Amino acid sequence: MLDNSEFKSRLVLINKRLAYIEKARHKSIRFLFKNIKLMSGKRVRGLLVLLTCEAVCGKIRSGAINTAAAIELLHHATLIHDDIVDNSRKRRGDETLNKKLGYEFSVLTGDYLLSRANSLIFGENDRDLLRIMTESVIEICEGEIEEVYNKGNAGLAEHQYLEIRRKKTASLIRASVEAGLLAGGAKGRNKDLAEFGVYLGMAFQIKDDILDMTSSVRKLGKTAGSDIREGKATLPYILALRNSANGGREAMKKLFERGNVKKLIEKIKNAGGIRDAEEKALAYVYRAKTALRRAKLKYPAKKELIEKLADYVIERNY
Repeated sequence: MLDNSEFKSRLVLINKRLAYIEKARHKSIRFLFKNIKLMSGKRVRGLLVLLTCEAVCGKIRSGAINTAAAIELLHHATLIHDDIVDNSRKRRGDETLNKKLGYEFSVLTGDYLLSRANSLIFGENDRDLLRIMTESVIEICEGEIEEVYNKGNAGLAEHQYLEIRRKKTASLIRASVEAGLLAGGAKGRNKDLAEFGVYLGMAFQIKDDILDMTSSVRKLGKTAGSDIREGKATLPYILALRNSANGGREAMKKLFERGNVKKLIEKIKNAGGIRDAEEKALAYVYRAKTALRRAKLKYPAKKELIEKLADYVIERNY
């Protein structure tokens, strides 16, 4: 769906700004950029910045493009750091940076991208934008710390999972729409749009959890079942536990602790974990759309494109 003309023209704007950032003077920095797929990705967060800006002022301002690029740089930095923490081998169909170049380059690259994102944000000279981005980075770090703390926890509760995902994933999607508001010239915060961002972020993450168990390696660009191998209790697993009798729960916990991916995914499917997770994701998208429709924006026609992006989040297969 992101291949249609409505989104492609906006993707081009973000990619052009990122391409400019890739043209570093130093040979060492150019070497790093050759080894990361900065120009790949769905760009959902960057698109939300541009579309929200348009919904406020009717056009895409230069500041919105800078902000969209900054958010994509920040997101890419978090992926690199995630791969280091998880010792992941694949990302977007390629070897992860830590497998290609080692931990030293990976840590430094993640920090460098974060610093470049900060530089773009500082350049906008907007205290509210800086506050929103800083709050989001704090929440992402808190979510990551909580996730690492609970690694291997076979009995993670649903409310713990949701809080981790609200911070680690949904906070940056919420920040994207709030940043788009500021880029469009809006004053203050829009509670309805903030809710939209949180709900859409939760749906996005749950869909990722489902795809991790149902999609192919070719589509995912990484090994299927990687979350289980890394000791992460995701929503399909948690809901399957809830649906199972005591004996079934204990059997699944043992498979989880052993990292027995194939057998555990089969049991999760049989216990309705994936089905129930899909229902939860759909419910979050419904709540997101409801909040979006409540939001008062000067150019409501642009909200239709934001709604299409919400549909993509739940309909995608990678």
